[in-house]
Amino acid sequence: MGIPSSISEHIYKSEDSFPAPSERLKLNKAIDTTRRFISQHSDRLDIIEEKFVLADLYVGRGEPGDYEAAKNLYHDILDRGGNPYLRARTLIGLAELSVPYRNETTAAIELCERAGKLLQKLDREVHNFPTFSFFRSKAYVIEADLRITRDEKGDHQKALKLHEKIIKDKKAHWYFKGRALLGKAELILYHYRKKLNEGINLARKAHTLLKGRPGDYFTIKSRIVEAECRVQHGTRRDFEIAERLLIEVVKSPYVYTDLMARAKLDLAEIQEIPKAQQMLKEVQEMEGLDPYIAQKVKLLETKLSEMR
Repeated sequence: MGIPSSISEHIYKSEDSFPAPSERLKLNKAIDTTRRFISQHSDRLDIIEEKFVLADLYVGRGEPGDYEAAKNLYHDILDRGGNPYLRARTLIGLAELSVPYRNETTAAIELCERAGKLLQKLDREVHNFPTFSFFRSKAYVIEADLRITRDEKGDHQKALKLHEKIIKDKKAHWYFKGRALLGKAELILYHYRKKLNEGINLARKAHTLLKGRPGDYFTIKSRIVEAECRVQHGTRRDFEIAERLLIEVVKSPYVYTDLMARAKLDLAEIQEIPKAQQMLKEVQEMEGLDPYIAQKVKLLETKLSEMR
């Protein structure tokens, strides 16, 4: 049946109890508690449930070595078998680790599809677990993220359908519904310029759902996507609001290098030359930028040099 164990239930049954990546103290405490429990009760039949919790916490914290530790735990769980619900959650966790890596996305999408089939076959009793909507929604969002990263023919359209499935699901977990709203807004920005008003509204709704986790990556990203939709929409009021939103991101105490670079480059495109040059210089000094950001830096360098 796969009833969640005590620690799993404690961490996931309450939306507010699952720590955001920025909440290092909570994550460290939860990791220490779970590791200690595993070492003290290694003979428990449900110990692989606790290993799953530990793996998810490692992914949430994301410090050097955490993803590799999580991957090893996920593989250990799959090697041991486990119930179908646990296997489905583990496949989703493994797939999530591949989101940033385009060469791994096809295999990871297959993991999501396997997880989805397992979840569909589970007894109705399992569907009523407090954790079920969390992981069902997560499976859709992770698959959508992977398809956007892979970007093969039809991937973005399939990602859009996955986002819409979550948005329409009344039982969808609030966090992943926020991410789905944001994902749809970003796809509108990329592909449907005539729907920019909808993109703006979706990004705002996403922020409303996610703002309880101010340090979360996607909470901050929602501000950037709304700003970019507004810049493309192009009214004077849009530019004023976009600048305010981007400055809010730049001043945020929560630093995600790619989001910070993206916000500063967006600001450089709408501010006057002295400020724009300063924003560009700050991005140029950043290390480990994604190829997409690096290409945008080069384009902006050329644009500003032509404007002098």
